[in-house]
Amino acid sequence: MKQFVKATAILAGLLAFSGIGFAQCKIGVVDMQEAVTGSAEGKEKAAKFDLRVKEWTDKLDKIKADIDTAQKKLQSQQGVASQTILAGLNKTITDKQTELQRTSEDAQKDVDEYRDSLLSPVMEVAQKTMSELVMEKGYDIVYDMSAPNSPIVYASKVCNITDEIKTRLNAKGPTAGTAKPAAPSTNTAAPKPPAGNTTPAGNATAPKPPAPTNTPAAAPK
Repeated sequence: MKQFVKATAILAGLLAFSGIGFAQCKIGVVDMQEAVTGSAEGKEKAAKFDLRVKEWTDKLDKIKADIDTAQKKLQSQQGVASQTILAGLNKTITDKQTELQRTSEDAQKDVDEYRDSLLSPVMEVAQKTMSELVMEKGYDIVYDMSAPNSPIVYASKVCNITDEIKTRLNAKGPTAGTAKPAAPSTNTAAPKPPAGNTTPAGNATAPKPPAPTNTPAAAPK
């Protein structure tokens, strides 16, 4: 019985000590990706990004359709057309595949830079807004759940400041989108937003352009 009482007293002392330690540190969590892309300004920028992606997708689909048409024509002409015609079809397919590969690379580079140019200004304002909120609420530590390899698997709504940041971003209106104008040029390098906070909702990564269609075997001589 004495040992049990002693153990209980020790446990109570440890709990009291840990309670004092935790009381000195206020921890919060935020999903910065959601705060940015879920804000009114972020949604507007995400819509512009989707339009840019569609433009490139249409270009790539057109080239793929040209390749498919040439391949079907080559197949139907085997054993019928002359070697000159068959060689010409093979060259058309090869040229189009090269065009598809280059266009795919250009598309990926462009959408990556365009996404960053659109969201960097919003992210900058979101970071400042979070800093203001952290100072105001007295948080000592804030974890970003959207950051790569985030250790957070669950957080109570009481600790989550994402909605508050979105509310404050919306209250600032177009400020977030005008801090730095978006640069539509494909040759303008865009500043990279902080890690883990770059992508819009639903477009976490710019869609990879389709891979080139395999070159058919050369027509027999």
